[in-house]
Amino acid sequence: MSDEAARLLAEIHAARALVRASAPSHGQRAATRPGHAALWAHATREPGAPVDLAVVRAIRDDSGTARRYRALLAGQAVAHAPLAVAAADGQVASRRVGAFALAILAATEDAPPLLVLTGGEARPPRLIEAMLGDETVRLGLPPPVDGAILVALDPAVPEAVRLGAMLGDPACAVFLL
Repeated sequence: MSDEAARLLAEIHAARALVRASAPSHGQRAATRPGHAALWAHATREPGAPVDLAVVRAIRDDSGTARRYRALLAGQAVAHAPLAVAAADGQVASRRVGAFALAILAATEDAPPLLVLTGGEARPPRLIEAMLGDETVRLGLPPPVDGAILVALDPAVPEAVRLGAMLGDPACAVFLL
């Protein structure tokens, strides 16, 4: 299957999931909730791109909108874990996200912590998004080298540090896009 066909199928699947999850919320009038296009634009944004604060607020404050947004992410994700179980063993914290294994190697005096992502998927993920409570972090991923994607969780990059902290929490949802 070509990349274009795979992307089209992912978009169709995400649209179906969005329609299923779009039941009205009791806490907020439907007229003030973001539309499908606004949620899709937010779900497909590049890391560091400007965000619509009204959409971010609606995702944070309205459980129905948050459910619709997560359905969109899950529909386009290579793998996702809504509530993955984290395991820690000494210097390594790891978790499974679909067919992928995420491991965080602890920092040494010479190097920052390192996120190592390995898996058997034909299409490697380009982005990782972690959601914990009302906080969301999205980072771009480099291409794999010998089947592994390595990301330094550099203390000089606040998003990378926060991602590392969030991945250690079992309640953190992870989407590999």
